[in-house]
Amino acid sequence: MSRLNDPENFQGRVNYAAKVIAYGRRPTRAFDNCFENHDGDEVATVILRRSRKNARLAANLQRYLSLSSIEAAADRLAEVPTRKLPEVARQTRARRRRSRHNRR
Repeated sequence: MSRLNDPENFQGRVNYAAKVIAYGRRPTRAFDNCFENHDGDEVATVILRRSRKNARLAANLQRYLSLSSIEAAADRLAEVPTRKLPEVARQTRARRRRSRHNRR
């Protein structure tokens, strides 16, 4: 399994997606995978926070992500320090997996 497909590789997924955005690269399936582990809000929140200190990332962000969606996610996660977002993402993934299994 590619490390970008590994749900536990939160930081790697954030780093990859931020790099694609900052350098204006063409989004690929690997880019999409960064947001598809039931923790896309947490991934996008870290990227949005980084964009506040990274002009290149900020300049391209709206080309790749819906600003209204990620700002809503960031507002919901505003009280969570960035260093704790990987754990919050882990909890979100577990909660959504449980709810998916309960619907079956």
